[in-house]
Amino acid sequence: MRARANGIAALLCTVLAAAAQAASVTAMTPRGEVAQVRQITLRFNEAVVPFGDLRQPDPARLACDGPAVTGSGRWANDRVWLYDFSAALPPGTRCTLKLEPDWKPLKGEVSGASEFAFSTGAPAVIATQPWNGAAIEEEQHFLLRLSGAVTPASVQANAWCEAEGIGERLPLVIVGGAEREAVLKSRRIQKEAADAALLARCQRPLPPDSRVRLVWGRGIAAQANPKVLTSVEQRFDFHVRPPFTAEFSCERERAGTPCLPIRPLSVSFSAPLARALAEQVRLQPAGGGAAIAPKFDKDDKNQEIQSIAFPTPLAENARYSVVLPAGLKDNSGRPLANAASFPLAVATGDAPPIAKFAAAPFGIVEREGAGAVLPVTLRHVQGELRPAASGGTVRSRRLDGDAEVLAWYAKVLKHHETRLSAKALGRPQGEWFETVDERDAKGRVLKRRVEKYIATREVSLLAADTQAQRLELPQVTGGDPRPFEVVGIPLAQPGFHVVEIESRRLGEALLDKKAPMFVRTAVLATNLGVHVKIGRENALVWVTTLDRG
Repeated sequence: MRARANGIAALLCTVLAAAAQAASVTAMTPRGEVAQVRQITLRFNEAVVPFGDLRQPDPARLACDGPAVTGSGRWANDRVWLYDFSAALPPGTRCTLKLEPDWKPLKGEVSGASEFAFSTGAPAVIATQPWNGAAIEEEQHFLLRLSGAVTPASVQANAWCEAEGIGERLPLVIVGGAEREAVLKSRRIQKEAADAALLARCQRPLPPDSRVRLVWGRGIAAQANPKVLTSVEQRFDFHVRPPFTAEFSCERERAGTPCLPIRPLSVSFSAPLARALAEQVRLQPAGGGAAIAPKFDKDDKNQEIQSIAFPTPLAENARYSVVLPAGLKDNSGRPLANAASFPLAVATGDAPPIAKFAAAPFGIVEREGAGAVLPVTLRHVQGELRPAASGGTVRSRRLDGDAEVLAWYAKVLKHHETRLSAKALGRPQGEWFETVDERDAKGRVLKRRVEKYIATREVSLLAADTQAQRLELPQVTGGDPRPFEVVGIPLAQPGFHVVEIESRRLGEALLDKKAPMFVRTAVLATNLGVHVKIGRENALVWVTTLDRG
């Protein structure tokens, strides 16, 4: 009995030793269902052919159902064997790879699995043109790149379009003949890949500006094996372009007011059109006179136009009509959807008020004789800057002492065309913060306390300054409103001045509220010029008078 047990143990040891020396397949790819297959990889757990001698017989045999499959095997190294197909396997192909029964590895035997299977499954859409999510035309053609050829009847029965606003499926219509050949040629699709390219369209035109979905449904059959059908839907979303329209736009002081005559009046189109048609658009004065043609940049040579603008400035408080040429169409041949809106009546209003210093936030003016003159450009604010007017004023403060000059120079720079916190502006502590509405990721309105910032053009530096003086502008004879003009503000004394203009009309126009606006600059009125010459070892500084050098 003991001898029998010893014999069994010896046999088990022999079997285990043999199994330990046997080679086995650790990986085979592909496996299961794969859309496209060009190569098979068989990997062993140890070297099965002599190192450096890869011209060994194939270890396995491939058998496939469906169309004839061609290819060749090769050893990549002493552990990996590859099988390369001459072409990607078409959909509906089932293959089995079996190890050859008489093939022997380098040492030992083969253990483990010896048979492996995979299939290419049903035909799937690999890519679309236009791409998923693109804007499309109303009668868009779709080029579908497939994993393999399909039967046309199954496509027409199981693929369709879903369009927003249409309560039924629109069957997918396959396009062939010369039209398909032209598309394939333009996309440079080779003859061998043409069978896997499908040109199709929805059964009827799609509504403009709507969402559309192309559905590659269940039940589409592979041409190589019609018994293999798609079991999963593929969906591709698109958006139909909006209708061809024309839209007029201009800049205004605020909503509901006429157009600014100093800014361009423009017409934009929702789709490109021929330049020759765009050049025929006109701005016709209501009171008669020559029509105004659009202006193009001299370097603009584009033959497709999507927007035009008319030259400026235009007459103030005038009426015009935007006239489009008859039969206007875009490059796709679509007529204008809102053609009934033209000719379109438009109007200009007053040019916006302006008060602008030639040099800001700092400048130097030459003082000659009795004083210096600071130029400022004004439009439609002169009336409220008169001595008896209450809507605005001009203030000035002259500074003495280097420290005071430097402090005010820095102060003017800090307040030049920017925004500062209410705290930095010295406002009461109760005005330092404000509550604003914000939306979170779910669209809910949240209240948030934030630091309050104020535009510096809403803040005066001289209104509360007891040392500031009110200046009177030279008055021109004539009524208001006056046209654009440059006025000289007299500065009788030499030195460093801070000059500020307050205008309620500027505030109402540019701040959009009934509050004054402030425009300021710092200026040095002097008759002296400083010159510096720097040499290798020293420098020379001298001062001359500006009038006599």
